[in-house]
Amino acid sequence: MIKIGVDLGGTNTAAGIVDGSGMKLLAKVSVPTKRGDENEIVESIVSAVEGLLLTARAEVGDVMSIGLASPGIVNREEGIVEFASNLPLRDFPLAAAVSERLAIDKERVHMVNDAAAAAIGEYFAGAGRGTRDFIVMTLGTGIGGGIIVDGHLLTGHNHAGGEIGHTVIVEGGEPCGCGRRGCAEAYCSVTGLIRMTKESIDKCGKSSVPTLMTDIAAEAGKIGGRTAFDAMRAGDAAGTVVVERYITYLAAAVTNYINIFQPEVLAVGGGISNEGDTLIVPLREKVYAEMYNRSQPRALFCEIKRAELGNDAGIFGAALAENV
Repeated sequence: MIKIGVDLGGTNTAAGIVDGSGMKLLAKVSVPTKRGDENEIVESIVSAVEGLLLTARAEVGDVMSIGLASPGIVNREEGIVEFASNLPLRDFPLAAAVSERLAIDKERVHMVNDAAAAAIGEYFAGAGRGTRDFIVMTLGTGIGGGIIVDGHLLTGHNHAGGEIGHTVIVEGGEPCGCGRRGCAEAYCSVTGLIRMTKESIDKCGKSSVPTLMTDIAAEAGKIGGRTAFDAMRAGDAAGTVVVERYITYLAAAVTNYINIFQPEVLAVGGGISNEGDTLIVPLREKVYAEMYNRSQPRALFCEIKRAELGNDAGIFGAALAENV
């Protein structure tokens, strides 16, 4: 009997088989997500699962459970996606639809929010192994997150909890996609970093101050999340200022989360986490100097580390979500 995790994304839908220990991915496939309507979303998921079974030389009868990780507000108890901003899903019974199409008992299909799935995956098989209280902060186009308290996923009474990207760190600051201003997502996401990098390049250009960020962006054909970091590593002053500013904003958000939840581990994932110690070491220093419990012994500090599972975290978390 096998466990399958499906990570439904706006561009691709990935499905994988997780072994009995929950620690290994035995097989994985990915298909483009058709997003015209609910039926096309279901077809994308079914296509991914059927392709996975074919790859693994398995059949539907071998499936113990299927976990679906979906963007948006997910009602886990009812198997419903109440709202997804980037997919045509509104109060849609996705679990039941997939169950029917695959001819598998509905009780064997469960659901979870995609950001929470990444946290669950890291909790069982990645950076959160062995903890009871754990947070994942994923830095991408926006900010995803998942909070596990005493071994249970925090979702709130209305299934919309854990939106750590939409806590304000700059009152009256940059507009956020959620409608507020100054959210962590507006400053700590890749989008926020690119905005700050572009602003710095423009400022340098207007004041005739040379910066390597201009050359790095021109060579890459775009301003990206690595532009300022690459310039900083090459000794560029303007790039260094951008990186330090970015990490300061990130530290403000992370300090808030630690002060509220005091997790054993907070893991940082997403593309920017690929900067490794260049990001994590100064982030730790800033957070540990500001957090509420900084006078406690170091052994009691939350460990801030890089997430370990990369793009597979959602598959692991979807497959294992029924355990939290």
